[in-house]
Amino acid sequence: MSTTVTPTLRQRAVQVAREVLKHNPIYLDTETTGLSAQDEIIEISIVNDNGEVVYESLVRPTRPIPPDAIAVHGISNEDVQKARPWHIVWQEVRPILLNAGVVVIYNEEFDLRMMQQSHARLGLPWRDRFRTFDLMKLYAEYYGEWDPKRRAYRYHSLDAAGKHCGITLPNAHRATADTLLTRALLHFMAGVPY
Repeated sequence: MSTTVTPTLRQRAVQVAREVLKHNPIYLDTETTGLSAQDEIIEISIVNDNGEVVYESLVRPTRPIPPDAIAVHGISNEDVQKARPWHIVWQEVRPILLNAGVVVIYNEEFDLRMMQQSHARLGLPWRDRFRTFDLMKLYAEYYGEWDPKRRAYRYHSLDAAGKHCGITLPNAHRATADTLLTRALLHFMAGVPY
């Protein structure tokens, strides 16, 4: 494992992190029934830049949560049995996202895909665009470990990124804990107290 971070690359990542913070970001994370094209959101959380929970909710999926997903996040079918379905939760989440300066997500591609899939499972069209920022990609540059197969900087899990930076918040694989860890990571990279 070679870490090839240069002062210039790290400085650029720090500067980008500081620029993102100027937009008063919110942070979003989801938990899902799995990782495939048929999976959907079962928990969503949004926190503001002060670390306050703006929104959190379990979501009742259209099918049961598989045991392997339960083993990761600990959300059971009983937990979501009385939760509201995605289309109701989305009515509350949508204005928060549309009114945000920027929505910071660790691995935005995954969470945005899961939002779109959750829409599709209910036959809803996906029309919304809101400003997002993928902290996983910026952290890859910040850490600077080159992946020769991808010819790009290696991505790290949120848990690994937090550990690399000495952030003591737990990564519980629950949406609120992960949004708080994402927030702390951005602040750490920007050199701002979290």
